[in-house]
Amino acid sequence: MAGKQPLKKKEVKSFSVQDFKSSFLGKETKKTADKNMDDQWIIMPKAYQDAIKLPGIPMSRTTMIRGWSDTGKSTLKNLAIASAMRQGILPVIFETEANFDFQYARDCGMDIKPVYGDIIDEETGEKTHGIVDWEGNYILFTPKKICEFCGKMDYSTGKEGSKQRKVPVIEDLGYIINTMLEKQDEGELPMPLLFVWDSVGSVQSWKSYTSKVGNNMFDANAINTTFKPIFARISTTKEVGTPYSNTMLVINKIWKDTANSVGGAVAIANTGGEAFQFGIRLQIHVGGVAKAGVKKLKATYHGEEYQYGTVTKITVCKNQLPTPYNITYSGTMCCVHNGIISEDELDKYKKAEIPKLIEAKMKSLNGESVQVSADDIEFDEVGQLDNTPMVVE
Repeated sequence: MAGKQPLKKKEVKSFSVQDFKSSFLGKETKKTADKNMDDQWIIMPKAYQDAIKLPGIPMSRTTMIRGWSDTGKSTLKNLAIASAMRQGILPVIFETEANFDFQYARDCGMDIKPVYGDIIDEETGEKTHGIVDWEGNYILFTPKKICEFCGKMDYSTGKEGSKQRKVPVIEDLGYIINTMLEKQDEGELPMPLLFVWDSVGSVQSWKSYTSKVGNNMFDANAINTTFKPIFARISTTKEVGTPYSNTMLVINKIWKDTANSVGGAVAIANTGGEAFQFGIRLQIHVGGVAKAGVKKLKATYHGEEYQYGTVTKITVCKNQLPTPYNITYSGTMCCVHNGIISEDELDKYKKAEIPKLIEAKMKSLNGESVQVSADDIEFDEVGQLDNTPMVVE
């Protein structure tokens, strides 16, 4: 019986990962396909940069600004919108609380002009002449405009129905954002976009709306389902080769989470749930922790008191940006009539601007034209801000 033949060794070809990638992914795959562009920013004022050591709002990311009422959230929002317009970025604003202050936004640098026309009181029929719109390179969605655009959408079927809603829902925002991104992909909207939502938690979900009872779990699930793919879609615009960098900025009110507060530190929860918490890359907290914690800036002239701004804290409490920007700083800023300044700039501002503001105020109240000197004005001391520690995840 013949012996067993020795096994022949299998020939092993040399292996190259790069050759495999070309074969598996396609020979036309560009070497830069998986590379991100350098960090880009919607540039914010010097007071913001000095306080938290960041150039502005990171592009191709989602950023949250949160805090109690009257702590500076709207000021930062307006400054981001104004800066985006100067950089050739189209702001798409969802003002779901229907209280966008155009005049203040203009004072903060937003490039808009008033459009005048006849205003008719629907109850009395009385006609007056005044501002009917504001012209500029922006798109604003109020609750009414949201419903005009997609108020017939039935999100249980994903199709349009016959009934027109008068109440916006969370899913409407996702529908509009995705529609605009599709228009951008198709070349109908050839410019970068900044989506701004003020504020999260002010709109209910489709399920809450149709059930006729508000349900926080329904709303949190809707935010997660609606915005999770949008976060991913926005992040991909940072890749090399994408024509436009899209960005999202959300404004969030907060509430005190006593169940998770530990010792002297206070836990803060976001209105509308924590779904956004997992998609944002930068979270900025303005104001105090246990309460608003701002200090009002006041001036007294001839016995009359004028409030001309606030001093507030600004803190980075979540930062998942790449090195060297993954830092967490806390500082202060002064919110004034035309944006923000640092405390170091406050004395100069008081001398240069407050006399003019008082003169304008007096003229608007009684038509009196007066010349006010800074030497005749008494300014209050700023005082101490809230230093309550925050529970940071």
